[in-house]
Amino acid sequence: MTIDYADLDYQSIKNTNIGKGFELLKSNALKNAILTLEDGTREYSTSYEAFEYLGIAYLMSGHFNRAIGALTKACEIKPASATAHYNLAIAYENAKVYNDALTHFTTAAELNPTHTLAQDKIIEIAQIIPETKKGRIRLLKGKGEG
Repeated sequence: MTIDYADLDYQSIKNTNIGKGFELLKSNALKNAILTLEDGTREYSTSYEAFEYLGIAYLMSGHFNRAIGALTKACEIKPASATAHYNLAIAYENAKVYNDALTHFTTAAELNPTHTLAQDKIIEIAQIIPETKKGRIRLLKGKGEG
């Protein structure tokens, strides 16, 4: 599972529970990371980073439905973030909710046409959902042909 950290602003939150949670997340102390990041989301309820890191921690812990909740909030806070949509799509994919995964991979690719991870996932997920395969792949190819 590949997580995207591209647009996360660590410097602005490094001395908060969000930053501490991220450090725990990086050291793979997932249980403590989740507890600390949950505190961070309560302290900073409009922080994109708080919900993105919490969603990633849930995702890495295998709590896919919780990851979907946190990452959905990150997308609501920062709807133009390809990173947020990509990570939400990863959560949906792991929860086997493929239509929603495809939607958010597509959104990530539309927001950032050079997001190759999202583009690759569109093709991969389209193989799982045959009825949408041709339309989604056409959409992807149309973006790259400029």
